[in-house]
Amino acid sequence: MPFKHHVAQYQLGNGELRPEQRIVVGTRRGPKEPRRLAEHLGLSRQQPKTLITHRNWPNGEYLPTFMTKECLPSKDGLREARADLFRYVPNYEKEGKQVWGEGLRGRTVYIVHTLSNSLSVQELEKRVEFIARTAKYNGAEHVSLIAYTLGHSAQERGSHETENERMQTEKDKEKFDGQAVISRLQLQLYATAGVDTIITPQNHCPKETQSLCDDVNEEFIPMQIQSREINSTLRYHLDFVHVDLAPMLGYFISDYGGSHLGFDLSNSGENVLFLCVDNGIYQDGFVQRARQHSRLHNAALAVLNKKRTEDGSKIDIIELVHTEGLTEERGIEGMYVFGPDDEIRSGETMRKVFEVFRGQTLEGLVRDPKIRGTPARIAAYAARTNFAGNSVDILSSPAIDDVVITNSDPRGLRNIGELDRKLQMLWINFMMAEAAKANERGEDPSSILTPDYIREHDLLRVEVPHGHERFIRNGRKSGII
Repeated sequence: MPFKHHVAQYQLGNGELRPEQRIVVGTRRGPKEPRRLAEHLGLSRQQPKTLITHRNWPNGEYLPTFMTKECLPSKDGLREARADLFRYVPNYEKEGKQVWGEGLRGRTVYIVHTLSNSLSVQELEKRVEFIARTAKYNGAEHVSLIAYTLGHSAQERGSHETENERMQTEKDKEKFDGQAVISRLQLQLYATAGVDTIITPQNHCPKETQSLCDDVNEEFIPMQIQSREINSTLRYHLDFVHVDLAPMLGYFISDYGGSHLGFDLSNSGENVLFLCVDNGIYQDGFVQRARQHSRLHNAALAVLNKKRTEDGSKIDIIELVHTEGLTEERGIEGMYVFGPDDEIRSGETMRKVFEVFRGQTLEGLVRDPKIRGTPARIAAYAARTNFAGNSVDILSSPAIDDVVITNSDPRGLRNIGELDRKLQMLWINFMMAEAAKANERGEDPSSILTPDYIREHDLLRVEVPHGHERFIRNGRKSGII
């Protein structure tokens, strides 16, 4: 049953909110992302720490508490009202009386959800649910989840999802036998907890996630009708907002590719190759969009494809398909290769592919003889990784000159180990804040966050860790550019 005592006053999409209408909190103390977003949204960077406590009882139970009542002086005078919380005083006054449980009335709460080395993905998701329900119970008008990584997005299909284009063969159905569509379950939990909007960058499968949101919304229509009848703030409806990072990546290549990756960008990128490391990312169109946004009109494009040899041997051949701007005469000789992917897990596949692409022969994997030459440099990109297992050692292969990641999974920068000599981090906090503002206005963030907009508003931060070879060569130690 929706909360009858919290009546909706507005919906997002009608115009940008005033800073005092926003509240930004995280799912735990410590991470930078909530502070950066709060600051960019016109709030104190201390707000995520001030406005919520994350309490763990001795029995292991978790309890989030919004501290808006700190705006009130204590009856005995021992506690003075917090000056930075004065904006919440009116929420505790109704018809001349003091009321409780409405400290967040009229506010939009942004829950900034990032992954952690100390808490599991499931623990953090449960925290999101508890915080969302607590916010709505205390009067929040709207709850937006800014999920730097939306968990279980890759668990978006099962044996019964016959409409999914990747579940059309018996082999596909057998592979997922015994599993469930956990992504749908998590979306259902978010909707019932009180989350209204999910804003996430570079989702693993945005089309499928949007489809699952549509399914959940359709399933919850009876609850939505009941909610609308009493104009409740608990709406049982999820809006999915996907932030495409291709424009940012194109901007990074065009403005930082020469200085940070050592790429030759001359003649509109005639020596640059945008390489799709598999057919899946090619079908998504991400690499093509990054290439387009780089404005390197002469840059080449190709897709790495793995096929089994015709002689019956257990050897796979790496070939290039869907090529644009490549010639057989030159091949890939002296080219500067940029290979994006959405996520690095073990790193083993990426290492093998790039080693073979450079001309090495590995057991069971060889390069197509039609691919001539050796590239000058190879840079690998992934929107997120936590560098689990032996991935740091694996990616230290000399076949990969640079590794570029974003803080979509901030665990990556904390786990880099010896990769500090060739890793760079793209901080997307300001872009996520701008995505939140665009959603308030009812606009698509991906259409707003163009390379020109990112450049003009200085939204991208590039961090090169201590020990990076570029700083060593230049006599510097570390920095954010």
